[in-house]
Amino acid sequence: MSASILEQGVLVFLMILSVVSWAVSLLKVRALNRMKQNHENFQAVFREATHTGEVMERGRPSVGISLLYTVFSAGIEGVRPAREETVEALQLAAGHLPLKTSKNIDERVRLAMEHALKADLGRLNDHLPILATAGSASPFIGLFGTVWGILATFQTLGTAKSASLQVLAPPIAAALVATGAGLAVAIPAVMFYNWIISRLDRDQEAAECLIERMLHLLRATGALDEAPAADPVLKSAPKSRTEHGAVLEMAGSAKGECL
Repeated sequence: MSASILEQGVLVFLMILSVVSWAVSLLKVRALNRMKQNHENFQAVFREATHTGEVMERGRPSVGISLLYTVFSAGIEGVRPAREETVEALQLAAGHLPLKTSKNIDERVRLAMEHALKADLGRLNDHLPILATAGSASPFIGLFGTVWGILATFQTLGTAKSASLQVLAPPIAAALVATGAGLAVAIPAVMFYNWIISRLDRDQEAAECLIERMLHLLRATGALDEAPAADPVLKSAPKSRTEHGAVLEMAGSAKGECL
């Protein structure tokens, strides 16, 4: 109660910022835990499946986002359109280029997987600037309240006839509360922010590793050949396999770091 109106406003602002940052932190932790479960499910399905259709069906996350499933589905679904696109002989004016081509299929599939990964990462990074702002700005906001309170106290002291500890202690203590409140907001925000960023970096590395793995498998099965084949994904599929079975056979025989 000894704080000035401005100091009380600083404390209210820090309280609101604390509530918002805790809400963002808990929501992100929940989303990342769900994504971890989705990744574990996808990895188990990928190792046990005999064809890509099974992975697409059983590996799909029921709730939340799975970066691994996003990369896998973007790679599989991007092969057929890239192979089937053809460009007829067109008379183009100087400087005009065709928008569709069947060349460099592997590069187009790689870009499809990377763009899908970036889109999901963008959604996962939503609202993280709130934590960064709370962690970096809260101590200075609290310090501003403290400096203002101490300045007001000394101004009052200059006009007072007498000063004692009983008079000075309450306003100075109230001013110092603002600094403590700023630190109380900043410390959890920074800890949560660093933990979330480290988890996202680790999941992103796993997804990028899977992109390389998918490109290797698709090249090995002939899915990325520029010349059209009887099967748009496999040059020759064994009778006992479904359309994309050889892709997962290659995955089972050459396990990498991702899965």
